[in-house]
Amino acid sequence: MVPTDGSAGPRRVSLRDIARVFVRVGVIGFGGGVGMLALIRQEVVERRRWVDDAQLSVAVAMGQMLPGPFVSNYAEYIGYELRGMKGMVVAVFALLAPCFVLMCGLSFLYFRFGSVPLVTKLFAGVQPVVVGILAWATWSIGKANVRNWRAGVIGVIAAIALFFKGDVLLVVVGCGVLGIVMSGAWRRRTKSDARCQMSEARSEEGEQQKEEVRSQVPEAKGQKGGQRKANGERRMAFVPWLPVMLFAAVAAGPTVWQKAGELALVFLKVGTIIFGGGFAAIPFLQHEVVDVHHWLSMREFIDGVALGQITPGPVAITATFIGYKVLGLWGALIATLGTFVPSSLMLWGLIHVYRRVSSNVVVRGFLSGVMPAVTGMLLVSTVFIGRSAINGPVQAVLAPLALCLLLRFKVEPIWLILGGALVGMIV
Repeated sequence: MVPTDGSAGPRRVSLRDIARVFVRVGVIGFGGGVGMLALIRQEVVERRRWVDDAQLSVAVAMGQMLPGPFVSNYAEYIGYELRGMKGMVVAVFALLAPCFVLMCGLSFLYFRFGSVPLVTKLFAGVQPVVVGILAWATWSIGKANVRNWRAGVIGVIAAIALFFKGDVLLVVVGCGVLGIVMSGAWRRRTKSDARCQMSEARSEEGEQQKEEVRSQVPEAKGQKGGQRKANGERRMAFVPWLPVMLFAAVAAGPTVWQKAGELALVFLKVGTIIFGGGFAAIPFLQHEVVDVHHWLSMREFIDGVALGQITPGPVAITATFIGYKVLGLWGALIATLGTFVPSSLMLWGLIHVYRRVSSNVVVRGFLSGVMPAVTGMLLVSTVFIGRSAINGPVQAVLAPLALCLLLRFKVEPIWLILGGALVGMIV
């Protein structure tokens, strides 16, 4: 449910507003999935109050449990919460469109001229600003989610595990289980089950009588209506994606269908079986595109990964770079969709499962452990990104300056990123 904004009831968010917000995040979303998570929270939780931190934590938990890139799952979950399947599709397209267009342009320049030094110089000033934004997000989310000693312990455990390179999925799930244990949700679940069994036994006879009295015609109509709605949602889950992929392959011409199929297969595997986000897919991609198919040289592959890290958007947007080298714009589209489509379809199914069990005390206990784990994840990511981004006196000043401006004056992150880019160009 969309939170209220001071009005009498929940506010209905328009698809245009959803698109506008996620395009904004896609344009300035430096720092990979973690950096974009900080910006998403600033836009939809703090600034517009479309969702709360609990819903955002659910998005993070689901995103980490699924293969493929994380951040697109966050956007899709929020879009679905706001406007159903339409909101889900609009959110993910709006999030990915800016980085897709930018990566296509950079890929053209790279394969035409051999390098893009201007981009590297530009983003050298952006990266320390991202460190400041991440530190600010860690502080803000920590204040909201770490409110007692149990949450503090879970957050510290998550930070330590991630600092020593623990698997993100295992850390999130482990902290969720720890939340169940520390909150005592399993004991409440046992008592609740006993009460439910007694209540069901008492009401079973009454329900049978109601079923006999209920009219059969309206019931049949309701079942058919519900079935039509469910079938419509299933079709909507596939409609936005698969025709685009088919059109991309067909319009490219029959001479490249085989290569398009190979490209789609490689990136569908990335989106379906690779857990751990964009970075986890790098070894698999290197093996497939460099060693097996010989689509890129090792130097080109490394440069593509670097562009995926320094440009806005998820690191997995490197798929666009690889697809562009293989089949131009059509290849870029096929590779990008192949990477992001599988987790989108899985998320749609997982949302429906979650809605059936969201009131369960065990599920709530699990989420009580996930929320502080997100804080620990952001803290460690801030440290790691800071170690690579701050490599000089100018960067050492930009990062804390950005943090101070955010905490004290609540400056919009986009102005800080533009200012960092300007400093990078000058210095």
